[in-house]
Amino acid sequence: MNNLHKVIKTIKYGSSNFILRVERNNLQFNPGQFFSVGIPGTPVNREYSVSSGINENYLDFLIREINNGVLSTKLKNLEKNDQIKILGPYGEFYLKEFNIHKKYNFFASGSGIAPFLSIIYSYKNLDYNIFHGVRLFEDIYKQNELKNYNVFISKPTKEKNDNSLIKIFNGRITSNFDIINKHISLNDLFFICGNNLMVNDVYNYLETNYIKNNNIYSELFF
Repeated sequence: MNNLHKVIKTIKYGSSNFILRVERNNLQFNPGQFFSVGIPGTPVNREYSVSSGINENYLDFLIREINNGVLSTKLKNLEKNDQIKILGPYGEFYLKEFNIHKKYNFFASGSGIAPFLSIIYSYKNLDYNIFHGVRLFEDIYKQNELKNYNVFISKPTKEKNDNSLIKIFNGRITSNFDIINKHISLNDLFFICGNNLMVNDVYNYLETNYIKNNNIYSELFF
């Protein structure tokens, strides 16, 4: 099976974040899964969640460039028709049985928002909230089709928000549970993805506030 895919384009936002869009070549996956991505001829692969929907004819990977990173900078500098190698899909961070009548609450830090974007783009009538923790204003994922997008910026900002659909708060997700608690209920579904401290803190908060374990799904990025 050919695991090489041509680059369509890179979409850069902020100084470090970018979306790598590649030809799908009929590759199948479930929203929430990830692939192992690399460059032909190099021994290094990294795991990235798909951020595009299952009905698109391309694959998007939302990637943060790491200073002195072995792979991310090379991926960012790829040009149209360059090739990458993709293995997978992998992971169980997706719904086996999708319930359109439930409300979904997505908690993410940084690029941990990627699998949630895939779910949202795949199920257009989804009722959801996004609670996204980022470090800088420039890390906000500014796509107009998102709704109920709440951003928590750990580095205080006075920058102007030019999108009325995005609600911006200073501080980390875990220091704003008083705000979050107004948007969630006991019968909702909860998904958490990102760094381990955020995931553990949110998980513990939900458990402490009587959310059932079988309504909470989590995945650690690092």
